[in-house]
Amino acid sequence: MLHIIKSSPFSRNTFIDSLAYLNDGDALLFIQDAVVITASQHKYAKILQDLLPKISVYTLTEDLDARGLKCILGQQISYLEFVNLTVSHLQIQTWN
Repeated sequence: MLHIIKSSPFSRNTFIDSLAYLNDGDALLFIQDAVVITASQHKYAKILQDLLPKISVYTLTEDLDARGLKCILGQQISYLEFVNLTVSHLQIQTWN
């Protein structure tokens, strides 16, 4: 399953809520304000780092660039790669 996270963990509990639904082999994609999760060291980054062996983590490059951030966890992807992710996953859950 592809989980798309849109909100910053500092403003909403979306990321934490999504953890209960993650399974081995799932993918997490951070877009919009959620990109801060993969761009700095904080308690949410630590949680994410612990998940990395079991899930794939992606961050939308354009959203990082718009916020002047650099990805330090997971893989940066373009909009085209975002589309490819959605095509390659039968199930998608978007978390606002």
